[in-house]
Formats: sequence, structure tokens, C-alpha cells
Amino acid sequence: MYMHYLVDEFLLFLAYSFIGWVSEVIYCSVPEKKLVNRGFLTGPYCPIYGIGALVVINVLTPFSENPIIVYFLAVIITSLLEYVTGYLLERVYHLKWWDYSKYKFNIHGRVVLHNSLIFGVLSLITIYFLNPILLNMINNLPLNMRYTLSLLLLSIFLTDNIISTLKTLKLNTNLSKLHMIADEIKEKMSEKLSLKSKSMQSSEEESQIRILATKIDELNQNFNDISKQSKEVVKRIFIAFPNITSKLHKEILIELKAINKTNINKNKKLKHRGN
Repeated sequence: MYMHYLVDEFLLFLAYSFIGWVSEVIYCSVPEKKLVNRGFLTGPYCPIYGIGALVVINVLTPFSENPIIVYFLAVIITSLLEYVTGYLLERVYHLKWWDYSKYKFNIHGRVVLHNSLIFGVLSLITIYFLNPILLNMINNLPLNMRYTLSLLLLSIFLTDNIISTLKTLKLNTNLSKLHMIADEIKEKMSEKLSLKSKSMQSSEEESQIRILATKIDELNQNFNDISKQSKEVVKRIFIAFPNITSKLHKEILIELKAINKTNINKNKKLKHRGN
């Protein structure tokens, strides 16, 4: 019996994750006037919505006779969940995936009041309207089909999580490498300028300048190579999280964003010429 409950909860979790993804895509795609695949994962789901919906349903259903209490508790619960999720993602990946610092009534840029109020409304819709419909749809499925569907979707979901996590960890590793290369380039440039600033250089100093110039070229090439390795991951993440920031690699991330923007503009020009 407990296994049946877990299967149903997992199917609900995926349903709400998908609905959350659709909502995010619509919310972000309309102003951009193009399809924006939102979320950390590649597939069409945002797990934070699935987790949030299950928490809200299981915790607040006993208070369902009073919608006002449900609303205010939902605002608190969803805000807490978003804050904790943002904090954990920052700790694991050293990246700040979303930032509401520019908005009024935010807490450390991880949550903002107007979003929390909207989540409260969505929680009311979930408890009083959406959840009964989804539960009825799931209960109408044969038990064997529920088990089979859950196993299939679980394997896809776990695979997506593993691949997306590895890609993001690789991006973080590459950011560290780029940071070190950028620091070395600055150091070599400083040495080169220092030698060039002398009114007269000895043959040994001229040789050092040539060596430094070669080293700088090699470092720049290395920087470009690593940037290209991160190209697809960077493109995907920057589209999904345009306000992503990094405390450890702030300047490098800004540079990668600029490179990504330049590549997008080039592609647009090529497409325009092609048409």
C-alpha cells in the first residue's frame, strides 16, 4: 500500500514539475518573443515546482476549510523552499542561478515578495482545483501501468539529473581554469609592459619580451579553447538563467556572457543574410 502511495506521489511530482516548466517557459518566452527552455535540467520539468506542490498539498490540505490561512501559509512555505533551493545551488555549484536583488522586498536576492504572493495564488489553485483533477486522472490508470510509467519516467529523470549535474560541474571547473588563465595573462602582460616601458632594452630583455608575447598568445588560445568547450552548456544555462552570477568567477562569467551574446548576434546576422 505504501508503494502505491509513493508511485502516485512521484507521478504527481512529475506532473507539477511539468506544469511549472510550462508556466516558466510561457512567462519567459513571451517577453523574449522566442521559446526559452527554462530550468536547470534539459527535460520539460522544473523539480522545484513538483516539490513545492507536494509540500503545499500535504502540509496545507488539513487547513483547506480556511482559504485565507492556506494562502498565507503557502506564501511562507513556497518562499522558504525557493530560498533554501537557491542557497543550496549556490553552495554546490558556486553559482547564483537567479537574483532578485534589483527588486524591492527581496531577501538576499533569493526570494522576492511579488513572486511569493503569486506562488500563494498558485497554491490555492493547486489545492482546490488542480490536485483533485490530477489525482482522479492517476487513479483511473491501471496499477500496472502506473508502476511501469513511474519506472520509465524515473529512469529518464535520473539520467537527466546526472547528465545536467556533470555538465554544470564541468562548467564550474572550466570557470576556475579560465580564471587562472586570465590571471596569468594579466601577470604576463604586466611584465611585458614593464619591460617595454624602458627607453632602451638589452638583447636579453628584447628576447624576454618576445617570449612573453608568445606565452600570452598561447594563454589566449588556451582561454579560447576552454571557452569553446563550454559553449553549448553556457548557451543553455545563460538562456535559462540570464541573471546567473558567480562570486568566485564574476569577471570570467561576464566575459563568457559577452562571448555568448556575440555568437548569438553573429548567428542572427548569418540567418538574416541566408534569408
